[in-house]
Amino acid sequence: MQTAYEEQEEKMAKLISNTGSLQYGFSKTPVGEVNYKDYVLKSPFGDILESSEKERQFVHFHFLGFASKKFIAGCSLSHTSLQTTAFFYLFDRETGEMLKRGCRARTEGDFKIAQDPDEGFSFVKGKGMEVSFNLQKNGLSKELLVRIDEKQVLHMKFEESAVPFETLRLTTPTGPTGWTYCQKVAGLKAEGHLVTEEGEIGLQDLGACAHHDFTAGFLRRDTFWNWACITGYDEQGRCIGLNLSNSVNETGHSENVIWVDGKLYPAGLIQFSYDRDNLSQPWEITSDTGAVKLHFRSEGKYTASNPDGKTPFDFHQLFGSFNGEVFLNDGRQLIIKDLPGFCERQYAIWY
Repeated sequence: MQTAYEEQEEKMAKLISNTGSLQYGFSKTPVGEVNYKDYVLKSPFGDILESSEKERQFVHFHFLGFASKKFIAGCSLSHTSLQTTAFFYLFDRETGEMLKRGCRARTEGDFKIAQDPDEGFSFVKGKGMEVSFNLQKNGLSKELLVRIDEKQVLHMKFEESAVPFETLRLTTPTGPTGWTYCQKVAGLKAEGHLVTEEGEIGLQDLGACAHHDFTAGFLRRDTFWNWACITGYDEQGRCIGLNLSNSVNETGHSENVIWVDGKLYPAGLIQFSYDRDNLSQPWEITSDTGAVKLHFRSEGKYTASNPDGKTPFDFHQLFGSFNGEVFLNDGRQLIIKDLPGFCERQYAIWY
């Protein structure tokens, strides 16, 4: 029996149609520009909203990085009508040391945002930090460059066409009139290098695996989610990726998937169990069908919280290792043993 992902074959030239509508579900092919300005956004009571309101409500973010036995790195770019921000961290799993930096663009010249998840150049700079994402449809390549205090810290690249890789592309309805488009990968060989006090280190020498999350749309004004991601090699040398989440993309379709050497498998609905008063305690992640049973142990975290102002937020991203088992929909069992990745709890008011 085919999954909804396997059944969706439509080639989409752009996300929003000429009539201002869009089709929900999965796409196997690149969607092109997320042309949100062409969407007919309405109030919950059916009134067509002005273009300025579309600009105010639109939300867009990237999260890109890698995991390996020695290092874990994460880099985020977020853009709303009120602010554009970025953060980066590099965590040494052996020593527990972490390099981290965050910034907010102060002027229009401090950022550029591309709305095509597969083509374009985006950057944010500030506080001695500059982050750039370069996306190219040719090879479906993604490239991340991070500079801190005028020194290059990370240059990472991966190609989704190299395996080939079954990229997750999904559009779901959000709230009474909004929608969310997400495009995600995990479990891809990372190339490039990072620079530490020990010198330049090749990502291939580390056995690093990459991940990428592109999300955009008219999300709920106050958005909450839990998220887990695995990106690494198992004991059989297979490249394993997991994207597991709840509270955002669960209306009609689910973004929860597993990749094995680039092939995508559905993972069902996901439940997260953890100590809300101490997120560094172990997490348990399970699925409604019992096919996913994972235990996450935190080794470090990146947190940011501000309950005040126009856009309060509470962000906790933990990184560490996963253990457990996953059953694929073809009946095969995956043993997850000390694979690196992330768990996250996020709440934000966007505008």
